[in-house]
Amino acid sequence: MIGDLYQTALRYGTTYEESSADGVRPRPHWEPLMQSLDALGTDELRRRWALAERRIRENGITYNMYGDPLGVNRPWRTDVVPLLILEEEWKFIEAGIIQRAELLSRLLEDLYCDQNLLLEGRFPAALLYGNSAFLRPLVGVSVPKHSHLHMLAVDLARSPDGQWWVLADRTQAPSGSGYALENRTIVSDLLPELFRTSNVQRLAPFFRAQRDALIAMARCDNPRVVLYTPGPHNETYFEHSFLAKYLQFTLVVGSDMTVRDRRLYLKTVNGLEQIDVMLRRVDDGFCDPLELRGESLLGVPGLVDAVVAGNVVVANALGSGLIESAAIMPFLPGLSRHLLGEELKLPSVATWWCGQPSALEWVLDHLDSVVVKPAFPVRGMEPVFGSELPKDKKAELVERLKAFPHEYVAQEQVALSTAPVWENDRLNPRSVVLRTYVLNTREGWVALPGGLVRVSEANGTVVSMQRGGHSKDAWVLSNQPVDTFSMLRPVDEPLELRRASLVVPSGVADNTFWLGRYVERAESMARILRCMVAEVRHANMADLPGLLNLHSTLASGQSKLPKTKRTTPTFAMLEKELISLLTDMKRWDSLPCTLGEIGRIGGNVRERLSADMMLLIGQLRTALDTEKRLPLAEYAPKLTDCLELLSAFSGMERENLIRGSGWLFMSLGRRLERAIYTTRQLRVLTRPLLPEAWGYLAYLLDVADSSVTYRTRYYTSLQPIAVIDVLMLDESNPRSLAFQLEHLVELYEKLPRHNPEDLKTLVDALSMLRSIELQGMLYPAQEKLGRADIAFRRLDGYLANLERLLPSWSNNLSSRYFSHARTLPITMGQ
Repeated sequence: MIGDLYQTALRYGTTYEESSADGVRPRPHWEPLMQSLDALGTDELRRRWALAERRIRENGITYNMYGDPLGVNRPWRTDVVPLLILEEEWKFIEAGIIQRAELLSRLLEDLYCDQNLLLEGRFPAALLYGNSAFLRPLVGVSVPKHSHLHMLAVDLARSPDGQWWVLADRTQAPSGSGYALENRTIVSDLLPELFRTSNVQRLAPFFRAQRDALIAMARCDNPRVVLYTPGPHNETYFEHSFLAKYLQFTLVVGSDMTVRDRRLYLKTVNGLEQIDVMLRRVDDGFCDPLELRGESLLGVPGLVDAVVAGNVVVANALGSGLIESAAIMPFLPGLSRHLLGEELKLPSVATWWCGQPSALEWVLDHLDSVVVKPAFPVRGMEPVFGSELPKDKKAELVERLKAFPHEYVAQEQVALSTAPVWENDRLNPRSVVLRTYVLNTREGWVALPGGLVRVSEANGTVVSMQRGGHSKDAWVLSNQPVDTFSMLRPVDEPLELRRASLVVPSGVADNTFWLGRYVERAESMARILRCMVAEVRHANMADLPGLLNLHSTLASGQSKLPKTKRTTPTFAMLEKELISLLTDMKRWDSLPCTLGEIGRIGGNVRERLSADMMLLIGQLRTALDTEKRLPLAEYAPKLTDCLELLSAFSGMERENLIRGSGWLFMSLGRRLERAIYTTRQLRVLTRPLLPEAWGYLAYLLDVADSSVTYRTRYYTSLQPIAVIDVLMLDESNPRSLAFQLEHLVELYEKLPRHNPEDLKTLVDALSMLRSIELQGMLYPAQEKLGRADIAFRRLDGYLANLERLLPSWSNNLSSRYFSHARTLPITMGQ
């Protein structure tokens, strides 16, 4: 029996056990759940849980625990057993958190507007002006009523006597509601029969209210609402992406936006589109590097100015992090009586701000029974448990408290309640904290019934997702049938059919463009390096010039080969350079660094790539295994493996990706990068080569995978003009320069609002290429280059001009579609 496998906590009697009053029999409202688990049995529960874990992996539900080797790919951890809350108990919690939200909203409004509470001595000035989260540029700025505190997250814990207490408030960018919704979806699918019969209050009405409230904040009809995320490396990025899709808002990072004429705009491939409302998940100080934190790379320069001008509404309002400090908790009971005219319904855990002499004295006398935290969370200090400190460390803490008392708070060390967790095929007790949410709407405050339950790690009492904890769903059990509204459209209701995404942010287009470029760059580098690794093992001095010419096509800015013409590189030098290109992650021009960039950029747009494509990107990161230094010859099979992965990615790009704007930019990036490499390789031939360096011709055909094509056409020795024809003018060869330029023209024409001048430049380049006539052209010896015929000099001049043109054309593409800046006129020869 599952219930029989549940072992109560050893410290039972000092904590509240959620599921049982005596450690033996479940509480009445827990009995149906325990009976349901017993009926399923261990094997069936294990099978269902395996399906849930598979779903988590396939849907890419992740949580980035910093320092974890899995990083942004760490799967989200949840539990099959929900936390059950009776409706009567929830009504008490709901009333308490709604009152708290109203109180904190009024407090925040006063501190940024009239500051009457400071003038009357009801709020310490040191907690305002000593807090770096107090944003002075926002003082006196008019903020729409429902955006100062659009959403509040409240962390709740139950004391041993069963009373709920507030541990913390999250006021600036409260996270977790999306994970709570995902937990609900997973657990309700795991236990569908029990969920249907338990009258569990639904979460969807809360998110409908949130969507309506955000739209109502705008000062126009049909507003554009965006969800502003720090980006893919943030620990809760999955939630940001999930909520944006669920609420039908556009997910953006700082670089996706720009401020023009005190208005905030979204940069899209179709042009600039004004943003009216922003749901913020970026901390206050990082939102604007001009007015706030200058070192921020996440912000939008000028955002504060747009807010001050009233041209964009930000929720939660900039500056709301001011009251995310535990130091304000001791003052909330008095503020509640003053601002609301009523007692605080839901008490905070006992808290002392050390900036008050009496509180400091009490904390120093009771250091073993409190947890010391920073008064201002931006300080980044970890909580310190006084009872766990050795004598010398405790003395150091006492000195810090005495020296800077206003910077610290102390809180009572709470014995958290425990709840059963399914782990290792049995139920085990774990400490839990409930995070629930309150939403500010025009119709009043709305609470999320339940929320996100965070669970401590095994044998731990500290509840932290960053420390290895995981999560639960919370079910509020109603006494009557519940509203079954869902934001998801019923399966039997017709959908509005769509063939393309409505909006493609410039940041997405930028990332897909460079993903294409880096994939193609990696393939070109891998082909060149594989050829060189294979040849250098049995090459003689006559082969060295050809290998050096092939190396020159990599354009290695950090090459370790001699830079002067006086010194001729040796095979030993060349082998050392190849090893560096294959292993040195610190070289920006190395293959491992390029593969790393594929992983980084792919991670930026992983919600737009298939699971298989992301799997390939993950495998590419480790394809060369740079941790081990191997003999040069052993890298040849690794490079072949790398090329197989790149080929698989190319196949998926061609066969699986929808032909939308994302695919267009990725394909443009690939064709552009291949054109750049091909032009660079052909220019080596037009300089021209000494007869002893003609081995480069074979290397070049091998790198371009065109050796078979050449041999089937020319049953003779390699000749430069014939090689140039295959790799430059043959439009049927997917590796030729003509093929790349032709496809660049076709792809660029399909982009919205493409620049006619830039299109003409590509068309002119292709026309000039097609006009080149190689038939009858003689390949000049190097000493006779000056007397080479006009046609050959024209060929060399064309490639030289194209080599300069392609990067400039790429810059214009970036300016027009990604940064929305002015483009410069370019033509062949400029």
